[in-house]
Amino acid sequence: MIKLRFITVFFVFLAGIFLAGCGASTQSGSRAELITCHTAYRSDVGRPIEREDTFVFRDVDEQQEILYEELALHGQYGSGEMDNERALRLWVTMSGESDPILVQLYQLPQDSGPQNQFVGGHGFSGLIYVTHPVSGAEMQFWCEAS
Repeated sequence: MIKLRFITVFFVFLAGIFLAGCGASTQSGSRAELITCHTAYRSDVGRPIEREDTFVFRDVDEQQEILYEELALHGQYGSGEMDNERALRLWVTMSGESDPILVQLYQLPQDSGPQNQFVGGHGFSGLIYVTHPVSGAEMQFWCEAS
């Protein structure tokens, strides 16, 4: 009985330490000064990556794009200064088109984040794949905060 009680107390102690550590690692931290979005493009999924590019958002309202032969990545960052709605919106279109084939929206706290959370250097967005519906061209992209 005493041995079972010791094991229970020890387990509760370890669980408390573990949960405290997890809580510390998920705290929001400070507001990112830069958001860098990376792309990797290939004209067909059977080919190696042909081109890589980046765009960087500073903490000001702005829009940017990266154009490839078949696909385009567009990004718009809103600092929230005017409307208190801080966000990063990313969308992919077929080149020369305006209708998106994919849209990602990251709504961000005013005073913190985003937090890089994905392994492999894929920042806060994770690694996202988009394939052109006709040609098979592929774009991969991810964004990270610093």
